[in-house]
Amino acid sequence: MNIKKIIVSAAAGALMFGSAVTLTFADNPRPHRPDVMEGTPDTFNASWVTGVSQDGGAKGQSIEMTDFAYYSFRNWWDQNLSDVIKVRASFLAAPLTVNSGGSPRFSLELDANGNGVFVEPTGSPLDEDVNVFLDPVPCGDPVAGGWVEADFTGDRTNCTINDSQGGVYTSDASGTAWSKLVDTYPSAKVWFMFLIQDATTGTNYVDRIMLDSAFFTKEP
Repeated sequence: MNIKKIIVSAAAGALMFGSAVTLTFADNPRPHRPDVMEGTPDTFNASWVTGVSQDGGAKGQSIEMTDFAYYSFRNWWDQNLSDVIKVRASFLAAPLTVNSGGSPRFSLELDANGNGVFVEPTGSPLDEDVNVFLDPVPCGDPVAGGWVEADFTGDRTNCTINDSQGGVYTSDASGTAWSKLVDTYPSAKVWFMFLIQDATTGTNYVDRIMLDSAFFTKEP
């Protein structure tokens, strides 16, 4: 896959994420894979900024997301879900930012039956395809500087992942949340992935994004 390394810069601030119990997603526009097949990453109120980074330093970068915002990732699609080995990122909320449950997050769209077509999920268990909500609140650990590190694929002790069919996958002694997600959708392929905040007032920063071997830490 031809994915460029990206670094996002963001403004420093305290991290305040909402409850992981209730997912409250606003009815707003969002990116779609067909819109970015031949173009640049589809974004809205999201851009790389310099001076805010988990790595520190005046030249560090992160993705700044303000109020309703999204940032999509091109070319990371069509691989088997079972072949995905790494999805992780660090999140920071600016001072006075209020995040409701589920915002910000990665939204991972799955072609659940691997037939090469994505049918928008409605939330019914009978849906053909699935949205997976990768939320740092139930799958993240606070670290220095107010950042929260979320290792969605590798966290073995403190991670819960939800999906649009009502699936809840929690890391425990029997396996990671991610492994349980993969077991639930053995034929699934990745359709599309994007960052989104749709229940936030204020600004969040996202840094150290890793999608398998692609490391997003600066503006492409």
